[in-house]
Amino acid sequence: MMRQSIQALFLLTVVFTTTLAAETISQHEPSLFDPYREPARPLAINSGWTARAQRAASTAPFTSLEAGQKPSSPAQLDPLGPVSPSNPQRFTQSFPSPIRQEDSGRIHSRWSPNRAHDQRLNAVQNDARFYHQENHWATAVAVSGWDLQLRGLVMTKDNSASQSLVSNPSGSQLTTRDADLDTAGGFEASLSKQLANDKRVELVYWGLFTTGDSAELHEPTGGFESELDINGLSYGAGGTSLTDAVDAAQDIGLARDFQYHNLEMNWGGSTRSDQIELDYFAGFRFFKASEDLSLSMDEQQLASQGDNHLFGFQLGSLLHWQPSQQLEWHVGVKAGVFANAITLQTQFRSADGFVYAGDQSSPLNVDSSQTKDDVAMLGQIDLGFLYRCSDRCRITAGYRMVAVTGLALPANQLAQPLQNFTTGPQLQSNESILLHGAYMGLEYDF
Repeated sequence: MMRQSIQALFLLTVVFTTTLAAETISQHEPSLFDPYREPARPLAINSGWTARAQRAASTAPFTSLEAGQKPSSPAQLDPLGPVSPSNPQRFTQSFPSPIRQEDSGRIHSRWSPNRAHDQRLNAVQNDARFYHQENHWATAVAVSGWDLQLRGLVMTKDNSASQSLVSNPSGSQLTTRDADLDTAGGFEASLSKQLANDKRVELVYWGLFTTGDSAELHEPTGGFESELDINGLSYGAGGTSLTDAVDAAQDIGLARDFQYHNLEMNWGGSTRSDQIELDYFAGFRFFKASEDLSLSMDEQQLASQGDNHLFGFQLGSLLHWQPSQQLEWHVGVKAGVFANAITLQTQFRSADGFVYAGDQSSPLNVDSSQTKDDVAMLGQIDLGFLYRCSDRCRITAGYRMVAVTGLALPANQLAQPLQNFTTGPQLQSNESILLHGAYMGLEYDF
C-alpha cells in the first residue's frame, strides 16, 4: 500500500511539473508580430486587431529593383525558389483581409496552417539573406584594397598668344603659332585607397611630353625685316647692328618645346543613392608648365626658357551614374587658386659672344634671369565612361580639358623691346592656355 502511494505521488508530481513548464515557456517565448501567424491563432472578436489586419492588407504593391540597384530592405529580395502558391513572393500584391465571417457568425482564417508556415519561412530566409549582404558589403568597403589606374593621354594646346617675329619681302610672316603645340602624348597613373566610412585617399600624376615643333622662312636674297623691337642692339667686335644681321640673313628658323607635369594628392568621401554616386574631395596640387623658344638666324640665336611652378589647394567632385551593371558614366570637376613661382631665362648670342646694348667699351649683354611670384588659377573637367570587365578590372575612356591662367611664357615676353633684357625685363604673367584631349586606360583593384 505504501509503495502504491509513493508511485501515485510521483506520477502526480511529473504531470504537474510538465504542465507548469509548458505554461512558463509559452509565457516567455518571443512575441514578435507576425501578420501571417496571428490569423491562424484562435481569434476573438477584437476591433483593434481587425483594424491592424486591414491596414496591413492595404499595403501598396512592391516594384522590382532596377539593374544595379541595391536593396534597402528584406522585402525587396527575390524569393529563393520559384513563385508558387506554396512559396509566394513577399508583398508582390496587396493581401486580402485574413478574416472572413460565415453566415453563422463564426470567424475563420483564410490562411491554411501550411501556407502560413511557408510565408513565415520565406520571410525568415529573406531577412537572413538581406542582413548577410549588408554585412558583407560593409565589410568589403572597410577592407577594400588599392585601386590602380593607368591611362594614355593625347592632348593639344589652344588659346596661346601669337607674336610676329620676322617677315620677308613678299609679306609672309613667321609667328610663334607657326611652331605651336599640335598634339602631345603622355600618360596618367593614379593610386587610390577606399577607407572606412566612405572615405577615400588618392595620389595622381599625369604628364605631357613633346619632341617640339619648328617652322622656317627661307629667302635666298635676304631682305628679312624684324617684327620685334631690336633697336639699339649690336653684336661682334665691330659693333654691327642687329638690324643689319636680320636683313642679311637667308634662313630664319623658330623652334619651340613644351612640357606639362601634374601631381596631386586628394582626400574626400562619397555619398550614394540607387544608381548615382557623388565623390567629393579636397587636396594639394602641383602643376608645372614649361616652354623653350629658340629663334635662329645665320649666326645669331635668341633662346628663352620659362618655367611656371603652380602649387596650392583645390576642391573637386566626381559624379558617377550607373545605368547598368557593367556601364558607368562619370563627369568630374576640379578647381583651385594657386601660387605661381616663375623663372625666365633669356639669352641672345652670336658667334662672337652676346648681343649687347650700348657701346663695346661697356656693353650690356642680353643675358637675363628673372624670377617672380604671382597668382594663377587652374580648372579641370573630365567627361567619360567606364566598362566593368570583371569585379576587379575596368576599361575607361573620356575627354579632358585643363585651363590655366596667370602664366609667364617666353612667347608673350617678346612684345617688349629686347633691349629691356639687358637690365632686367618686366615679366608678363597674364598668359592663358587650354589643354584638351582624349584619355583611355585600365583600372584594376588589388
